[in-house]
Amino acid sequence: MAEPTTEQWQDLHKSFMDYCEAAPWQWLTDMDVLAVEDPSGEYKGYCAVMGSGEMEYGLSVHIGDEGLAGYLALMTGEIEPESSEAFDRMNALSVMLADREDLDTTDRALIRRLGLRYRGRGRWPLFRSTTTGYMPWYLNSDEAVFLTMALRNVTDVALRVAGGEEVLYSESDPSLILTRVFRGGAWQDQWQPFRPPQTNAPVPGYPDLERLQQLARSKSKGPSVWELSTFYLHTPIQEKRGERPYFPAIVLVVDRDSSFILSPDVLGAGTSATERQDVLVRLLEAVDVLPVEVVVDSTSTAHLVESVTSSTGVKLSVGATPALDEVKESLMTFMDR
Repeated sequence: MAEPTTEQWQDLHKSFMDYCEAAPWQWLTDMDVLAVEDPSGEYKGYCAVMGSGEMEYGLSVHIGDEGLAGYLALMTGEIEPESSEAFDRMNALSVMLADREDLDTTDRALIRRLGLRYRGRGRWPLFRSTTTGYMPWYLNSDEAVFLTMALRNVTDVALRVAGGEEVLYSESDPSLILTRVFRGGAWQDQWQPFRPPQTNAPVPGYPDLERLQQLARSKSKGPSVWELSTFYLHTPIQEKRGERPYFPAIVLVVDRDSSFILSPDVLGAGTSATERQDVLVRLLEAVDVLPVEVVVDSTSTAHLVESVTSSTGVKLSVGATPALDEVKESLMTFMDR
């Protein structure tokens, strides 16, 4: 993806300066959500102003259904803000006021190249893109343009809220959300229905049905119960200099009775559903007898492996995974050393 042009960076910095001067956190909190529709109409950014708590000042723009789902999980307390799960579910663009030391050499070099000057603690802009499975990274061209749009629209709305000219919530229908849309060459307000994010898209079934049927025909089932989880290891890997580092995905399978680790398969960047399903298939092929049951720790993981378990006659359930949790905790402790 192309890097932002000099003009795009200048527009973005100027928009953030105007945003900070307007100080929208005086009237809006991170619980007040304003949607900005991309001019293409393909997705929305759900904007939350940071600063009312007087700790961090800036703007986070949660992209699409995935980003909205992560934001709502944080706001409802479903996940803790500092947890690894919160990080894994974040799909957002953000800018915040930071100290000079919080910026890296690339950030500071860009500011010098643009001829901009920032002074003082908590006065330096830090722009980042956060995507599931990857390290927070520098903005690309499209992201910089959309974040610029979001900053300008939030500034506009906040100033109108401050002046009593605008409200964020519809008095006639509280289920509507104020959405900024680009129509006829100008930005306009629209009240649009707030729809819960669609995060349970159908997971493709395992493509090699004959392989699964052969497994079912050739092996009997024993008494063992397996516990399975798939998650990210927060140890970034950068395969090429300058590329965005990724967090390797792991598919962990543990025998419940013995706590024996059956499969700690570590996968690469952007792994597909089939690649993750294939870990379980290869493991089933490697053992002498199939387990009677596979217990997973989330409904999303159940959707991932259901096509494998149903085709091989193995029971699948969502529930507690005590043996796996103990192994996972030990693994995370080891990786954090």
